[in-house]
Amino acid sequence: MIESLILASVLIMLRVVAFVTFMPPLNGQGMPNTVKIGLSAAITLLLVTQHAYDGAVNIYSASTGQGYWLFLFLMAARETAFGAGLAWLMGLAMVPLRIAGAWVAQEMGLTLGGIFSPMDAQPSNPISQALEAVGVLLFFVMNLHHVLFAAVGNTFRFRPVGAAWVMPDWHTVVYTVSTAINQGFMIIAPLGILMFVTLIMLLITIRAVPQFNFMSYGMTVRLAAGMGGIVLFYPEISGAVQSILQGVGTGAIF
Repeated sequence: MIESLILASVLIMLRVVAFVTFMPPLNGQGMPNTVKIGLSAAITLLLVTQHAYDGAVNIYSASTGQGYWLFLFLMAARETAFGAGLAWLMGLAMVPLRIAGAWVAQEMGLTLGGIFSPMDAQPSNPISQALEAVGVLLFFVMNLHHVLFAAVGNTFRFRPVGAAWVMPDWHTVVYTVSTAINQGFMIIAPLGILMFVTLIMLLITIRAVPQFNFMSYGMTVRLAAGMGGIVLFYPEISGAVQSILQGVGTGAIF
């Protein structure tokens, strides 16, 4: 039974480590590896005291059958995949911020120079980086990291280690992925309308006065309109980001 308790603790650790490793913003380049290791160890120690015994009973029951080592290998792979998948699904709450920033940066002509995102090591643009930084700040200000850790702990009640359970519904996954783009446009909807009106006015002006060059004159106006719109509509943008992140707390994205 002691061996089963150790194996159950290892399975719990695999799910927690996979979650911490792939969950944004914990997986960002600014998060030290020592912090990730310490956080994983602390959460694992807390969950082992609550759920290791139930998992040990399931593992001990399977130890008398054939293919015991294959069973352990499949359980380890399942726990790792489930932790990584859960982190990816929860991390979709940050995807609309990058989509919104990419659209605005493209309209402002800021997509030529790429900088690294605070969420991961992928190149981004200044607007996406600013929106993601706002999202990360709101993530911790709204105490959503506590909500996520509590959600991970609850998964061991509904899907204990070493036992058979049904995988998450794929309809929820597909719906969450498909709505990320719509949420990104909702974040910058006021700014998008402003940029569209600015573009129409530029086209009318250039049509009426052919001496104006769109690449020199138009890009400057679009850049100024975009920067002014960000300042003007910043409360609305922050409110939209907050409403999306509240879906993490209420479980709407799960």
